[in-house]
Amino acid sequence: MTLTNAAPAADPPGAPAGGTARERREAKSRRRRTVRSAIVTTLVVVLVMAGGGLAWYVVSEADELASQNAAARQLLAASDGKVDEQTTRVSLSAEIADVDSLLAEPVLTRIMTGTADASESLGAATGAVQSSMVDFARDQVATARKSLETAEARAKKVYTATEGKGVDDDVRARLQEALTTTAASTEAAAESLAGVDVAELEQTALDLSTNGSVVVLATDTLSAAQDAVTCPAPDQVWDPDSGAIPSSELSPIPWAPTHFVRTDVLDGLIELDAAYREVFGEHLTINSSYRSYEAQAAIYDPSSPIAAPPGCSNHGMGLAVDIGGGVETFDTEQYNWLKANAETYGWMHPAFAEPNGRVPEPWHWESVLARAGS
Repeated sequence: MTLTNAAPAADPPGAPAGGTARERREAKSRRRRTVRSAIVTTLVVVLVMAGGGLAWYVVSEADELASQNAAARQLLAASDGKVDEQTTRVSLSAEIADVDSLLAEPVLTRIMTGTADASESLGAATGAVQSSMVDFARDQVATARKSLETAEARAKKVYTATEGKGVDDDVRARLQEALTTTAASTEAAAESLAGVDVAELEQTALDLSTNGSVVVLATDTLSAAQDAVTCPAPDQVWDPDSGAIPSSELSPIPWAPTHFVRTDVLDGLIELDAAYREVFGEHLTINSSYRSYEAQAAIYDPSSPIAAPPGCSNHGMGLAVDIGGGVETFDTEQYNWLKANAETYGWMHPAFAEPNGRVPEPWHWESVLARAGS
């Protein structure tokens, strides 16, 4: 056994003299907790002292982001059905949800991540929706203006066509007044389209639509008044285009090239003729087709119901033909075949021309388009 003069190790400060190893470990753990507590306390004191400004900044930044998010949510609701690109609303909705999640995080998390990026992304999404709303509103203005221009064109045509035709001057004056009013709204539309104010654009579209409705109503009133003066039969309808169809909208009937019908109904007539030839070995005999206003006036006899007054005939619309070759007599084989098959190809025998109709005319056949609006 070897003897040494080394002194025994001293007990740690604060440890009970001659304590056990367990007691010494517990004492060391208490000292570590004391140190950590002191560090945290010091940090809090520093933050408060350095301090109050940082706390105010964090709260203020969160408030600003919350206000921005609330405004974005209002915009999202207001833009429903009013954007040119629906994807912009989807993106804004996602950004709002992201900000909601960020604002729900603890303060220290927000300090670490910051709010600048979220604010920037939210601002970009908001701007995209606002821009899309402007585009949508401009489209609404353009659509309303085009509709108004169409209504104006028809109104001017009706106004011109009714001059000197017996309609009450007051009725024509109301249409003229409506047309005068629309001029101002059309000018306002041009100015509005140059701006980005959605509310102003929406109001412009509404004004154009309202003025268009006024013009349409005044036009329909004048047309009805002219119809009452010009067309005595209830199945006749006055139309300013009757007898004035542009030549560009008419086409010659191939097997009867001196006769014309409206181009959009010619194919059906050609197909009907082809089917007729397979049965009877000959073309449909065309005796009459499109008539100009002057041509209709030349054959019109007020004492006879046979020819409609000028402006009231579907011949004047390029939608009627008179057929011979056996069809001009009721109950012939040719007539009965047409009765059974013509409508398949877009042509028909109107009720007024039936044997018990107002004017029995077996030869008179019309495109189904002639009766589409009745």
